[in-house]
This record gives sequence, structure tokens and C-alpha cells, in this order.
Amino acid sequence: MKNHPIYLILVMAFFSSCASTKVLDTSKIKELVTHQMFTIESDIAQPMATIGLSKLQNSGILGVGNSSSNISLIGNSNFLTIKGDSISSYLPYYGERQSNVGYGSNNGGIEFEGLIKSYDSEWNAKKQYYTISFKAKSNNEWFDVRMNLYPNLKSYVTLNSASRTGITYIGNVSTILKEE
Repeated sequence: MKNHPIYLILVMAFFSSCASTKVLDTSKIKELVTHQMFTIESDIAQPMATIGLSKLQNSGILGVGNSSSNISLIGNSNFLTIKGDSISSYLPYYGERQSNVGYGSNNGGIEFEGLIKSYDSEWNAKKQYYTISFKAKSNNEWFDVRMNLYPNLKSYVTLNSASRTGITYIGNVSTILKEE
């Protein structure tokens, strides 16, 4: 009975030695961000939960496996591409629009085509990811864009606008070839 503390110490030492620290190769993500030549394809949209989206979920129109705060984009065409100081995108939008939106848009998606404003990237060495923030224009609307890009090439892209409720897209980052 007196050996219980020794056994406890041995068991704790065994389990702590089993824990491993995985070192990720960060060179690929650092290269993509440094050259500003990458594209993101999203698998999931996470709109800000609102009463309107909750009512939509309760109606059953969102489809199996989707909820008001988590919508699958698999099979839906979407992209966000950064080439130098230019951006192009088509991202489906789920959420609520506010009263100050302009007319003339042919769909409800978010389409960027043009130059990026106020671009800033920062490497978080402790948590091992890049944070990129900038402003981009879609039709008559400005968006604050914030991206978190990880060494495993996963991405979290959050868009905020004065005209729409916020939305986050979860997906994958890949390289694009430089055009000759």
C-alpha cells in the first residue's frame, strides 16, 4: 500500500513521455504569403447566427447536415485569389443584408475584382499561422477581410461589411502559377 505514490509517479512519467510535439513545415505557407500568389477554396461557410437564419433552418430549406451557422460549400463553386496587390473572388453569401446596399448586383454572392487596400500580414510564431488583413471592394461595398492561414494549408477567412452581417469561410490554400 505504501508504493502507490511511486506507481503514480511512474504512470505519469510514462504518459508524459508519450506526448509528442509535432513540428510543422512552415516554408510552404510562408512562401505563398511572401509572394502573395495563392488561392483559397472554401468547404464551409459560417454566417453570423441571426433570428432570420434560425427561422430558415427551422423551415428545413438549408438541407441535410447544414445549420444556420454552418453551411457546406462542397460542390459549390467558390474561390478567393490573391495575385500580388490584386484580388478576385466569388464567395456565396449566407446572411442578412442591411438597408444601405446598392442596386445592380446580379446575385447575392461576394465578388471581388480589383486592388487590395491596406494589406498587412503578420506571422504568429507561437501559434504558427499567418494573419492577413486588408480591405477590398465588391460592387459598391467595402469589406474588411481577415485571413488566418496555417502551415497545413487550412484557411479561415472572415468578411465584415457595413452592408451585411459577417461571415467566415473555412477552406484550403493552394499555390497559383505565375502567368508568363
